[in-house]
Amino acid sequence: MVDPAFAKKQLDLLTREWYMKPDGALPAYEWNFSDVNPPVHAWATFRVFKIERKLTGNEDVPFLERVFQKLLLNFTWWVNRKDSDGNNVFEGGFLGLDNIGAFNRSEPLPTGGVLRQADGTAWMAFYCLNMSVFLLPWYSDD
Repeated sequence: MVDPAFAKKQLDLLTREWYMKPDGALPAYEWNFSDVNPPVHAWATFRVFKIERKLTGNEDVPFLERVFQKLLLNFTWWVNRKDSDGNNVFEGGFLGLDNIGAFNRSEPLPTGGVLRQADGTAWMAFYCLNMSVFLLPWYSDD
């Protein structure tokens, strides 16, 4: 069970200026804040919105608007990232769904070479889809 009020406070907190960098980057995890994690914040935000609506009947559209503005900044940060070849392909960080890797994906490979991770592009498609879902509650009112 999710406590919507607590979850909303956490999502608000994470997107505040104390945690989100001015360029839109969000912290990854406690052992490397500058690393990259999958962009699941839009999905989490809309999921909390739907859970609260189901439990209370309340549609907290101002919450969506507030977090949406911050996530647009984070989305822009993702879009402006460069891959190792400078081709704007989404890569890097802890993007895989497998938590156990043979090596640290955020560091150069021990034997040289380059690791190509295709899942960053899939995560961005997921991010785009979830950001577009944010707009649904606004269409009924505005």
